[in-house]
Amino acid sequence: MSLLRRVAVVGAAVLVVAACERGPDHERLGDRRYAERSFIDALAEYRLALRQRAPSAELRAKFAAAALRVGALGEAVGAYRDLAKAEPASADDAADGLMRAARLAVDARDLAALAQAVGAVREIQPDRTLGALAAALGASFDPSGRPGDALDLLVQAAAVSGPVAADSLLVLYGDLSLRLTQYDAAQRVYEGVLRRSRVPAVVRAARAGLAGSAVERGRDALGAGFLDDAAEWFAKAIALGEPDSIVRVAWLLTGDARWADGDTTRAVEAYRRAVSGGDDDDATAARANEQLRKLLGGGNR
Repeated sequence: MSLLRRVAVVGAAVLVVAACERGPDHERLGDRRYAERSFIDALAEYRLALRQRAPSAELRAKFAAAALRVGALGEAVGAYRDLAKAEPASADDAADGLMRAARLAVDARDLAALAQAVGAVREIQPDRTLGALAAALGASFDPSGRPGDALDLLVQAAAVSGPVAADSLLVLYGDLSLRLTQYDAAQRVYEGVLRRSRVPAVVRAARAGLAGSAVERGRDALGAGFLDDAAEWFAKAIALGEPDSIVRVAWLLTGDARWADGDTTRAVEAYRRAVSGGDDDDATAARANEQLRKLLGGGNR
Protein backbone atom coordinates (compact mmCIF):
# COMPACT_ATOMS: atom_id res chain seq x y z
CA MET A 1 0.00 0.00 0.00
CA SER A 2 1.46 3.38 -0.97
CA LEU A 3 2.20 6.04 1.63
CA LEU A 4 -0.51 8.37 0.35
CA ARG A 5 -3.05 5.52 0.43
CA ARG A 6 -2.08 4.78 4.01
CA VAL A 7 -2.66 8.46 4.84
CA ALA A 8 -6.27 8.22 3.70
CA VAL A 9 -7.00 5.20 5.96
CA VAL A 10 -7.68 6.62 9.41
CA GLY A 11 -9.56 4.10 11.53
CA ALA A 12 -10.62 3.20 15.04
CA ALA A 13 -7.15 2.00 16.02
CA VAL A 14 -5.81 5.53 15.59
CA LEU A 15 -8.42 6.86 17.99
CA VAL A 16 -7.56 4.24 20.61
CA VAL A 17 -3.87 5.18 20.46
CA ALA A 18 -4.78 8.86 20.79
CA ALA A 19 -6.82 8.17 23.92
CA CYS A 20 -3.93 6.33 25.55
CA GLU A 21 -1.30 8.99 25.00
CA ARG A 22 -0.60 11.74 27.47
CA GLY A 23 -1.22 15.36 26.55
CA PRO A 24 -2.54 16.68 23.27
CA ASP A 25 -1.29 14.62 20.37
CA HIS A 26 -1.95 16.96 17.48
CA GLU A 27 -1.18 14.38 14.84
CA ARG A 28 -3.85 12.02 16.19
CA LEU A 29 -6.27 14.91 16.60
CA GLY A 30 -5.59 15.80 13.00
CA ASP A 31 -6.29 12.19 11.98
CA ARG A 32 -9.63 12.37 13.75
CA ARG A 33 -10.56 15.67 12.07
CA TYR A 34 -9.48 14.29 8.70
CA ALA A 35 -11.64 11.19 9.19
CA GLU A 36 -14.55 13.52 9.98
CA ARG A 37 -13.78 15.45 6.78
CA SER A 38 -13.07 18.60 8.79
CA PHE A 39 -10.06 19.31 6.64
CA ILE A 40 -9.38 22.87 7.82
CA ASP A 41 -9.24 21.68 11.42
CA ALA A 42 -7.12 18.69 10.42
CA LEU A 43 -4.62 20.97 8.68
CA ALA A 44 -4.41 23.17 11.78
CA GLU A 45 -3.69 20.14 13.99
CA TYR A 46 -1.06 18.82 11.61
CA ARG A 47 0.63 22.23 11.60
CA LEU A 48 0.91 22.03 15.37
CA ALA A 49 2.19 18.46 15.18
CA LEU A 50 4.94 19.51 12.78
CA ARG A 51 6.13 22.05 15.34
CA GLN A 52 5.83 19.60 18.22
CA ARG A 53 8.51 17.12 17.18
CA ALA A 54 10.64 15.93 14.31
CA PRO A 55 8.02 15.02 11.70
CA SER A 56 7.73 11.54 10.29
CA ALA A 57 7.24 10.91 6.59
CA GLU A 58 3.64 9.91 7.31
CA LEU A 59 2.93 13.18 9.13
CA ARG A 60 4.35 15.19 6.24
CA ALA A 61 2.16 13.24 3.82
CA LYS A 62 -0.95 13.77 5.93
CA PHE A 63 -0.22 17.48 6.24
CA ALA A 64 0.20 17.74 2.47
CA ALA A 65 -3.03 15.82 1.79
CA ALA A 66 -5.00 18.08 4.14
CA ALA A 67 -3.46 21.18 2.55
CA LEU A 68 -4.60 19.98 -0.88
CA ARG A 69 -8.10 19.42 0.45
CA VAL A 70 -8.44 23.06 1.54
CA GLY A 71 -6.61 24.62 -1.39
CA ALA A 72 -3.50 25.61 0.57
CA LEU A 73 -1.42 24.73 -2.47
CA GLY A 74 1.80 26.44 -1.44
CA GLU A 75 1.85 24.53 1.86
CA ALA A 76 1.06 21.28 0.07
CA VAL A 77 3.91 21.76 -2.38
CA GLY A 78 6.35 22.53 0.43
CA ALA A 79 5.26 19.47 2.38
CA TYR A 80 5.58 17.12 -0.59
CA ARG A 81 9.02 18.52 -1.40
CA ASP A 82 10.12 18.06 2.23
CA LEU A 83 8.69 14.53 2.22
CA ALA A 84 10.75 13.53 -0.81
CA LYS A 85 13.91 15.02 0.68
CA ALA A 86 13.43 13.43 4.11
CA GLU A 87 12.40 10.03 2.77
CA PRO A 88 13.67 9.34 -0.77
CA ALA A 89 11.62 6.13 -0.87
CA SER A 90 8.50 8.33 -0.86
CA ALA A 91 9.55 10.32 -3.93
CA ASP A 92 6.98 8.66 -6.19
CA ASP A 93 4.13 9.43 -3.81
CA ALA A 94 5.39 12.98 -3.31
CA ALA A 95 5.59 13.55 -7.07
CA ASP A 96 2.05 12.23 -7.50
CA GLY A 97 0.87 14.70 -4.86
CA LEU A 98 2.72 17.52 -6.57
CA MET A 99 1.01 16.71 -9.85
CA ARG A 100 -2.36 16.93 -8.12
CA ALA A 101 -1.31 20.30 -6.71
CA ALA A 102 -0.37 21.44 -10.22
CA ARG A 103 -3.78 20.46 -11.60
CA LEU A 104 -5.55 22.26 -8.75
CA ALA A 105 -3.39 25.32 -9.44
CA VAL A 106 -4.56 25.31 -13.07
CA ASP A 107 -8.18 25.23 -11.91
CA ALA A 108 -7.53 28.05 -9.45
CA ARG A 109 -5.49 30.08 -11.98
CA ASP A 110 -2.76 30.19 -9.32
CA LEU A 111 0.32 30.60 -11.49
CA ALA A 112 2.69 30.86 -8.53
CA ALA A 113 1.52 27.55 -7.05
CA LEU A 114 1.65 25.96 -10.49
CA ALA A 115 5.24 27.01 -10.99
CA GLN A 116 6.19 25.80 -7.51
CA ALA A 117 4.52 22.43 -7.98
CA VAL A 118 6.09 21.67 -11.35
CA GLY A 119 9.46 22.99 -10.19
CA ALA A 120 9.31 20.65 -7.20
CA VAL A 121 8.54 17.65 -9.44
CA ARG A 122 11.56 18.49 -11.56
CA GLU A 123 13.69 18.88 -8.45
CA ILE A 124 12.84 15.53 -6.88
CA GLN A 125 12.35 13.46 -10.06
CA PRO A 126 14.08 15.22 -12.96
CA ASP A 127 13.69 12.19 -15.23
CA ARG A 128 10.01 11.62 -14.50
CA THR A 129 7.79 11.32 -17.57
CA LEU A 130 5.22 14.00 -16.92
CA GLY A 131 3.02 13.64 -19.98
CA ALA A 132 2.15 16.31 -22.52
CA LEU A 133 0.05 18.47 -20.23
CA ALA A 134 2.42 18.49 -17.25
CA ALA A 135 5.51 18.88 -19.41
CA ALA A 136 4.02 21.89 -21.16
CA LEU A 137 3.02 23.45 -17.87
CA GLY A 138 6.48 22.89 -16.47
CA ALA A 139 8.18 24.55 -19.41
CA SER A 140 5.63 27.34 -19.50
CA PHE A 141 6.41 28.58 -16.03
CA ASP A 142 10.11 27.84 -15.87
CA PRO A 143 11.66 31.09 -14.57
CA SER A 144 14.56 30.64 -16.99
CA GLY A 145 12.24 30.11 -19.96
CA ARG A 146 11.25 32.64 -22.60
CA PRO A 147 7.68 34.03 -22.58
CA GLY A 148 7.20 33.18 -26.25
CA ASP A 149 8.10 29.56 -25.56
CA ALA A 150 5.63 29.52 -22.68
CA LEU A 151 2.80 30.69 -24.93
CA ASP A 152 3.65 28.10 -27.59
CA LEU A 153 3.76 25.30 -25.06
CA LEU A 154 0.44 26.26 -23.51
CA VAL A 155 -1.18 26.05 -26.94
CA GLN A 156 0.44 22.65 -27.52
CA ALA A 157 -0.81 21.43 -24.15
CA ALA A 158 -4.33 22.63 -24.92
CA ALA A 159 -4.26 20.80 -28.26
CA VAL A 160 -3.67 17.41 -26.60
CA SER A 161 -6.04 17.93 -23.66
CA GLY A 162 -9.72 17.30 -23.19
CA PRO A 163 -12.18 20.17 -23.73
CA VAL A 164 -12.36 21.35 -20.10
CA ALA A 165 -8.60 21.14 -19.49
CA ALA A 166 -7.96 22.79 -22.87
CA ASP A 167 -10.17 25.75 -22.03
CA SER A 168 -8.51 26.12 -18.61
CA LEU A 169 -5.11 26.15 -20.31
CA LEU A 170 -6.30 28.69 -22.87
CA VAL A 171 -7.44 30.97 -20.06
CA LEU A 172 -3.91 30.70 -18.65
CA TYR A 173 -2.62 31.51 -22.12
CA GLY A 174 -4.77 34.64 -22.06
CA ASP A 175 -3.51 35.56 -18.60
CA LEU A 176 0.10 35.23 -19.69
CA SER A 177 -0.58 37.21 -22.87
CA LEU A 178 -2.14 39.93 -20.74
CA ARG A 179 0.95 40.07 -18.54
CA LEU A 180 3.02 40.47 -21.70
CA THR A 181 0.69 43.30 -22.81
CA GLN A 182 -0.42 41.27 -25.83
CA TYR A 183 -3.97 42.52 -25.44
CA ASP A 184 -5.36 41.44 -28.82
CA ALA A 185 -4.20 37.86 -28.32
CA ALA A 186 -5.57 37.75 -24.78
CA GLN A 187 -8.92 39.14 -25.87
CA ARG A 188 -9.30 36.63 -28.72
CA VAL A 189 -8.52 33.72 -26.42
CA TYR A 190 -10.94 34.80 -23.70
CA GLU A 191 -13.72 35.40 -26.23
CA GLY A 192 -13.11 32.00 -27.80
CA VAL A 193 -13.38 30.26 -24.44
CA LEU A 194 -16.61 32.14 -23.65
CA ARG A 195 -18.16 31.03 -26.93
CA ARG A 196 -17.30 27.39 -26.26
CA SER A 197 -17.25 26.59 -22.59
CA ARG A 198 -20.23 25.76 -20.41
CA VAL A 199 -18.16 25.11 -17.28
CA PRO A 200 -19.03 27.87 -14.76
CA ALA A 201 -15.54 28.20 -13.26
CA VAL A 202 -13.90 28.42 -16.69
CA VAL A 203 -16.50 30.94 -17.89
CA ARG A 204 -15.93 33.11 -14.82
CA ALA A 205 -12.17 32.98 -15.34
CA ALA A 206 -12.50 33.97 -19.00
CA ARG A 207 -14.88 36.84 -18.17
CA ALA A 208 -12.46 38.07 -15.50
CA GLY A 209 -9.62 37.92 -18.00
CA LEU A 210 -11.64 39.82 -20.59
CA ALA A 211 -12.57 42.48 -18.05
CA GLY A 212 -8.94 42.79 -16.96
CA SER A 213 -7.83 43.13 -20.58
CA ALA A 214 -10.35 45.93 -21.18
CA VAL A 215 -9.17 47.77 -18.07
CA GLU A 216 -5.53 47.55 -19.15
CA ARG A 217 -6.37 48.83 -22.63
CA GLY A 218 -8.31 51.68 -21.08
CA ARG A 219 -5.46 52.47 -18.71
CA ASP A 220 -3.07 52.75 -21.65
CA ALA A 221 -5.48 55.02 -23.54
CA LEU A 222 -5.95 57.19 -20.45
CA GLY A 223 -2.21 57.55 -20.02
CA ALA A 224 -1.91 58.61 -23.67
CA GLY A 225 -4.65 61.22 -23.28
CA PHE A 226 -7.26 59.41 -25.41
CA LEU A 227 -10.04 60.01 -22.92
CA ASP A 228 -13.00 58.85 -25.00
CA ASP A 229 -11.21 55.63 -25.96
CA ALA A 230 -10.31 55.05 -22.33
CA ALA A 231 -13.90 55.54 -21.18
CA GLU A 232 -15.09 53.13 -23.86
CA TRP A 233 -12.74 50.38 -22.71
CA PHE A 234 -13.70 50.90 -19.08
CA ALA A 235 -17.37 50.68 -20.07
CA LYS A 236 -16.70 47.29 -21.68
CA ALA A 237 -15.15 46.01 -18.46
CA ILE A 238 -18.09 47.33 -16.45
CA ALA A 239 -20.60 45.73 -18.83
CA LEU A 240 -19.12 42.29 -18.12
CA GLY A 241 -20.32 42.73 -14.56
CA GLU A 242 -17.70 40.57 -12.85
CA PRO A 243 -15.52 40.18 -10.96
CA ASP A 244 -16.52 43.03 -8.69
CA SER A 245 -12.90 44.00 -7.94
CA ILE A 246 -12.14 44.65 -11.62
CA VAL A 247 -15.48 46.35 -12.26
CA ARG A 248 -14.82 48.81 -9.42
CA VAL A 249 -11.33 49.54 -10.79
CA ALA A 250 -13.00 50.30 -14.12
CA TRP A 251 -15.38 52.72 -12.41
CA LEU A 252 -12.45 54.39 -10.62
CA LEU A 253 -10.55 54.91 -13.85
CA THR A 254 -13.73 56.07 -15.57
CA GLY A 255 -13.88 58.78 -12.92
CA ASP A 256 -10.32 59.79 -13.74
CA ALA A 257 -11.12 59.93 -17.46
CA ARG A 258 -14.29 61.99 -16.93
CA TRP A 259 -12.55 64.38 -14.56
CA ALA A 260 -9.68 64.86 -17.00
CA ASP A 261 -12.30 65.66 -19.66
CA GLY A 262 -13.91 68.28 -17.40
CA ASP A 263 -17.10 66.30 -16.73
CA THR A 264 -17.02 66.41 -12.95
CA THR A 265 -20.65 65.30 -12.52
CA ARG A 266 -20.04 62.00 -14.26
CA ALA A 267 -16.68 61.70 -12.51
CA VAL A 268 -18.37 61.92 -9.10
CA GLU A 269 -20.90 59.29 -10.14
CA ALA A 270 -18.13 56.96 -11.30
CA TYR A 271 -16.11 57.40 -8.12
CA ARG A 272 -19.17 56.60 -6.02
CA ARG A 273 -19.67 53.40 -8.00
CA ALA A 274 -16.04 52.53 -7.33
CA VAL A 275 -16.56 52.98 -3.59
CA SER A 276 -19.71 50.84 -3.49
CA GLY A 277 -19.00 47.36 -2.18
CA GLY A 278 -15.46 48.09 -1.03
CA ASP A 279 -14.44 47.52 2.58
CA ASP A 280 -12.24 49.70 4.78
CA ASP A 281 -9.03 48.08 3.54
CA ASP A 282 -9.95 48.21 -0.15
CA ALA A 283 -7.37 50.21 -2.16
CA THR A 284 -9.83 51.02 -4.97
CA ALA A 285 -12.43 52.42 -2.57
CA ALA A 286 -9.75 54.38 -0.69
CA ARG A 287 -8.52 56.09 -3.86
CA ALA A 288 -12.06 56.77 -5.08
CA ASN A 289 -12.88 58.41 -1.73
CA GLU A 290 -9.73 60.49 -2.00
CA GLN A 291 -10.78 61.68 -5.47
CA LEU A 292 -14.26 62.47 -4.19
CA ARG A 293 -12.83 64.58 -1.37
CA LYS A 294 -10.80 66.55 -3.88
CA LEU A 295 -13.78 67.06 -6.18
CA LEU A 296 -16.31 67.89 -3.50
CA GLY A 297 -14.07 69.99 -1.30
CA GLY A 298 -13.82 67.56 1.61
CA GLY A 299 -17.32 66.04 1.51
CA ASN A 300 -18.63 62.87 -0.13
CA ARG A 301 -22.27 63.89 -0.34
